[in-house]
Amino acid sequence: MSAGAGTGGAGAPRMVVGFDGSVGSRAALRHALDEARRRGARLEVVAAFISPERLAVVNRLPIVTEREAVAAAAEAAARTEVDEVVAGDLAEHPEAAAPPIAVRAVAGDPGPVLTEAAVGAQLLVVGHRGRGGVASTVLGSVSWWCLRHAPCPLTVVPPPREHPRAASADDRVTAVSAGVAGNLR
Repeated sequence: MSAGAGTGGAGAPRMVVGFDGSVGSRAALRHALDEARRRGARLEVVAAFISPERLAVVNRLPIVTEREAVAAAAEAAARTEVDEVVAGDLAEHPEAAAPPIAVRAVAGDPGPVLTEAAVGAQLLVVGHRGRGGVASTVLGSVSWWCLRHAPCPLTVVPPPREHPRAASADDRVTAVSAGVAGNLR
């Protein structure tokens, strides 16, 4: 499914979504799928990973794995999870074809990796882990980085609630425009 069958081609507008396999990133991917269909856009799923060189420095260990091997494993893992989410989405919406989807893994911190990937994109979509209570009123570090540095409009998607309840203030703040981010720089 991540091969790109569906609407929109190479010349179609591009959207970027950050993906780490978390509940929040799965919600972001589902939102991005809907938005890509609506816009006739292709979707680029980006998974950031820590390079073996950085892990070696942080843990004071010798480098034991090649960056290419780690990138290939991270991309394969992300692709498997993305295919799962897309399959579930298509089961829920059988009338809607999946947009073209590319999955790639990039070494680096997620915020800078995602904002760099979003250069030239129509939209950057990231998930919010939703820690509840006071913690949810503050965006996570990746969301905050993207808010401050995104080169395009940004949507921050909250994780789905397990038990439906009345919407709270935390639920209402789901989308942020990059124009607002410009005021924070």
